[in-house]
Amino acid sequence: MSATQEQEFPKIPLFRLLLDDVLLLLFLGVAIYAVSYLLWGVMEIASVAPFPEELKAQIVQQAGGGQ
Repeated sequence: MSATQEQEFPKIPLFRLLLDDVLLLLFLGVAIYAVSYLLWGVMEIASVAPFPEELKAQIVQQAGGGQ
């Protein structure tokens, strides 16, 4: 090979580059788990029925010494 010829490197696919990066895979594994768990928790909190006002007043009255 002469000095004027350039050596051509094989083109590496993007998917292979992503799968070879261990830190990226670690980050994606933790991030996907955390985001899905957070969304699940928000959906659970949003599905809870509101506390009835009658029970709230009764509990406040009992805690206040029956006033």
